[in-house]
Amino acid sequence: MKFESIKLHNFMRYKGETEIRFSCNNTKNVTVVLGDNAFGKTTLAQAFRWGLFEELNTTNYTKKKDIVLLNNEIIATMSPESRQTVSVEIVIRDGNTQWKFTRTAYFKLKPSGDRNLAIAQDGESKLTMIIIQDGIPGKVINNNGANAGADEKKYKQGCVQETIENMLPRSLSSYFFFDGERWGDAKAAKSEVKGSINTILGVTGLIEMMKHIKDGQGKTVLKTLRERIKGSGDEYDRLQAEIKALDDSIDQYERLIKDEEDALETSQRERDKLAKDLNDNRQVEEDQKKFSILEKDISNMEEDRENYYADVVKLFSSSARFFAGEMLPQVDALLSKVDLEGKDIPGVTVDTVDYLIHLGKCLCGRDLSEDSEAYKNLLQLRKVIPPEMIGGAAGKFRDLLCDWKYNAQSLISDVEDKAEDFDSIQDRIYEKADEKDALEKKMDRKANIAALRRNYNTWVKLCRDHEQKRNEHIAHLEYAKENRDSKDQQLDVLSRQNEANESVNRAIAYAEAVYAMADRQLKKKQSGVFEQLNEIIAENFDKMFNDGEKYAKLEDDYRIHVYYHSVGGSMDYEEQNLSNGEATAINFVYIVSVLELARRKAAEEADEGEMDSGIINLPLVLDGPFSTLSNENTSLVAKKLPEFAEQVIIFMLDKDWASSGLEEFVLPEYCYRVKKEEKANSSTIERGGFE
Repeated sequence: MKFESIKLHNFMRYKGETEIRFSCNNTKNVTVVLGDNAFGKTTLAQAFRWGLFEELNTTNYTKKKDIVLLNNEIIATMSPESRQTVSVEIVIRDGNTQWKFTRTAYFKLKPSGDRNLAIAQDGESKLTMIIIQDGIPGKVINNNGANAGADEKKYKQGCVQETIENMLPRSLSSYFFFDGERWGDAKAAKSEVKGSINTILGVTGLIEMMKHIKDGQGKTVLKTLRERIKGSGDEYDRLQAEIKALDDSIDQYERLIKDEEDALETSQRERDKLAKDLNDNRQVEEDQKKFSILEKDISNMEEDRENYYADVVKLFSSSARFFAGEMLPQVDALLSKVDLEGKDIPGVTVDTVDYLIHLGKCLCGRDLSEDSEAYKNLLQLRKVIPPEMIGGAAGKFRDLLCDWKYNAQSLISDVEDKAEDFDSIQDRIYEKADEKDALEKKMDRKANIAALRRNYNTWVKLCRDHEQKRNEHIAHLEYAKENRDSKDQQLDVLSRQNEANESVNRAIAYAEAVYAMADRQLKKKQSGVFEQLNEIIAENFDKMFNDGEKYAKLEDDYRIHVYYHSVGGSMDYEEQNLSNGEATAINFVYIVSVLELARRKAAEEADEGEMDSGIINLPLVLDGPFSTLSNENTSLVAKKLPEFAEQVIIFMLDKDWASSGLEEFVLPEYCYRVKKEEKANSSTIERGGFE
């Protein structure tokens, strides 16, 4: 069974006629509708639910009464006397037979308040069906059975709606109409899980009957019957009083359990929301760590830069030779003209000679008279020593210049090396600074990840606390119920001593017998269903995620838990920090597993002639299945989708298309894109091709 087409007329965002045809190809069985948020993808999913069940997914809207089905542009053109139509036509094919279902609603502008007009539905909606056999259409059959021709006896009141729900069970609609936002919500998911198991087992009516007889709150059948028992005596009065006290306790514990479950669900929603925020800010957190590393790197490099600068300054300040380098050739030329033969005595100056002449004695002790040979020699020496002659000093200076020439290149090389180090690290500082600036612009530095994580951990603890309190109340409730059953039995024994209670006792015995029979039947049906479902969940989890370290399991709390396989004989431990996207992916595993179990059960019952086998081949329609998933999980889930249903229809974001890998399963003509009209409050659908 497959959807062949859907046609909208003035439905919400879609003005006029809008039609989408779906792929019925056996291998490329996926139809994709792409578009950004608020463009109208979810409207198409709503059209399916309204057209088939006259329901709208309230996840996207707080109040059903606030939803306006008629297109806003059409409303703007209406006068008080005018009447406009909204309709959804859905064609389903199974082999050579087609069913065309059309739901139509009419709208008028009606008075509302003081001289105001408001759009309102005019009367009840209309539902019709046309059965097309081998391309030949039959008569239009109204939901009241009119115009059924020769089959008027077959088609009665509600016949069209009944036909739809035989093909597409309303109780399983949340599974083949998958809403990623709804299945990311813990409360919604839990309620869906619990209801789906009972639906598959076919025990919903049985459970309601058991509640009516005994398990429900308020005036149950057994409670009402026992109130009719007449009796007297202290023992009778004592039992009656104890039973009343236990009834009060049971009511109290049931209220406490409900309060804790409500608080638990609220805490889980807050926890899951914070988990999503943490997941969304995971990149911010990584960016903040990178930002801190960049800041530290820049600081260290700036310190190195200052050290390089100081080294260069030190080299300059300690070496006059560097600055004299340009003058060395000129000085050398001047010195070449000087007599550099060493006639002077090292360390002896004109002042030294003058002192000896004035003293009249040589250093050796000889007298220095003016007519002595020693005196004449000193006068001759005085002419060739500084400052009279600079030959010796100039010679020494020339030797120094040679040394400077030899070492000048080494100095220049040292300076150049330090300068290169300085320039290099300066360039690296600029690069790191640019990287830091870009990162700072990218991330929201005001996001306090640490505070967010603390808040998340607080809600995790609250979830555990509420769960613990709920479990304690459940234990007290079970004890009170067992105690009450014991008191009821004691009261029944006493009541049988009074003949006036005979008819009431028979009624009580009958009600107890019916309840016991229903309980046995329920347990028989429930026996092994968790095991069977968990086998399928394990298979699909492995197919989808191929993760040998983990496995998923449905527990008694009707939640999907993810565990790590034990290592070295230790106990398996549960993954506690699933992101919102991961939780959605796990819930999707459950959904396809439920549909698989439903198909198996339906096939078994069809073989036994107990029901129609239409449920075996349910299509799968998904609205935003990848919106909370990572690119990796999107790819893993998407590529397995064609295996889980004969037909898959997906309304998805443009950003998820590239990572989905679905192109190999989609024919170009069954890839659509939602376009939002800029100057209007409407959307259109364009068909064909990948971008």
